[in-house]
Amino acid sequence: MILTKLQTIDPNILFYDTTAHIVQSSAEGFAVRAHTSNQERIRDLFVKYVEPKKYSSKIWADLKRTVHYTRTEVRFYNEILPLLKKEVNDEWLICPKIYLAEYELGGLLPDEHEEECLADEAPTLTNGISASSNSYHEPIYDESDTSVLDGKYGILVMDNVKEVNNCFQTSPLHPKLAQQSVKALAKFHAIAFQNHEILAKVSRRLCRFGGSYHLKNRNPKELQHLEKAWDGFIRDIGPHAPDDFFDDIKLQSLGKRLYHAAEFISQELSPSPKEPFATIVHGDYKAMNIFFPAKEEEEDDDDNVTNSMPLLIDFASSGVGLGVSDLAMHIAHAISSEDLEENAMEQVLFDQYYDSLQEALPSTLKHVYSKPDAWRHYKFATVDYFRFILGRQWKGVTAEVFEKRSKDKNFGMVNRSIQAALNFVKRTDAYLREIEEEMAVQLTN
Repeated sequence: MILTKLQTIDPNILFYDTTAHIVQSSAEGFAVRAHTSNQERIRDLFVKYVEPKKYSSKIWADLKRTVHYTRTEVRFYNEILPLLKKEVNDEWLICPKIYLAEYELGGLLPDEHEEECLADEAPTLTNGISASSNSYHEPIYDESDTSVLDGKYGILVMDNVKEVNNCFQTSPLHPKLAQQSVKALAKFHAIAFQNHEILAKVSRRLCRFGGSYHLKNRNPKELQHLEKAWDGFIRDIGPHAPDDFFDDIKLQSLGKRLYHAAEFISQELSPSPKEPFATIVHGDYKAMNIFFPAKEEEEDDDDNVTNSMPLLIDFASSGVGLGVSDLAMHIAHAISSEDLEENAMEQVLFDQYYDSLQEALPSTLKHVYSKPDAWRHYKFATVDYFRFILGRQWKGVTAEVFEKRSKDKNFGMVNRSIQAALNFVKRTDAYLREIEEEMAVQLTN
């Protein structure tokens, strides 16, 4: 399959060597060196391949998300990226050069007509948002018969930017790298900020609700298990926290409080394409989805990063949303606890993001999004991301799990360090208290 697809982008490719094979929970990546009939020309490429049948052991709610993300990423590169590039007024590429993006997923997702209906319904949220609730008749999937998955796939072929563009990835991000990543994020958001035409297409063709952790994109069981997951976190991580950390009665009920606030929070973070402050969100803005141009090979410290904009990858959960949803995830995922506590990096990076957004926006849109509004939305998004982490990744977590994840750069810092997790708990609790006050005021009005 891979060789055949490589030959569609360059018929002169004869064979390839795999220099790296990355196995993830729902996709595989291959760094390849493709050899051509011109022996002097070797192409360094990266292939992302999704074969749904390999993940047939997943329940349908999770497998459907894998399939949907596959389609979304292909559509982003084919349909949305060209629109975004037209709005960029400099040489920033946004992402690696893409040579091929295609899928065959027929019968696994709604057809084109149903998608149009869903897009028309998306702005109407008067009854709140329930996790993964859908108002359409989706294709039936029998988990005991996986033959419907035969021949289904998604594939991307792009430049291997580590070789072609001399880029590197790392996690956590040190302060200078973090500021570069936030500048790139703000610039990405500015491209489609309140651009109704682009956002209407994004909503119709990508994720209706942007973000891998958006409540509508998650398995409903994650929300239902929040209270139990929090009780387990206190039980198993409490012995590794300061003695009085969990003494506060309200903190002890954090899981229950998150459950009751989840829909209110998600509503605030779910703009329609025509609503104020709406933009395209990346959806999974973790450190390992960012490639930084380096001055020298195989160096990833602050002194080695250039002033060039990073390149972004993995737009599988892109859609319409608020830009600070990406920022909240990024800060929790990519910044060390030491930098957050000792160097006040949360405020530094929020300020950097907001200033960079204003700088990148056209004059007619500068400051329509006030800093207090952005800060309020950021706090909502931080709590929302915590809801995802607790329900998805902290259920049954122990100190041994944190230790096992500590060296894995694909995990966020809040999953690699108990101290980072406790810091995240403190920030979430403080922000949730403010949100609960808002909820109380609304109930009395």
